[in-house]
Amino acid sequence: MADSNDRREHQKRELECLRLASDLRQFAKETLDPGLKEYCLLLAKQWSDQADEMARNEPGDGEDLGQ
Repeated sequence: MADSNDRREHQKRELECLRLASDLRQFAKETLDPGLKEYCLLLAKQWSDQADEMARNEPGDGEDLGQ
């Protein structure tokens, strides 16, 4: 049971990262300030990378493959 809860929480955090990245890309699209646009896109990439890293390290993934 704890494993399924851990996996669910992990997936929630991953989804939150993706939502934040999406929001930041939308802000970047809407702003007229080039500096703010660049900063929003930088942050969006960081959150998107974080979600990718979480997806690669999802609890239980490596256990079935003997990793």
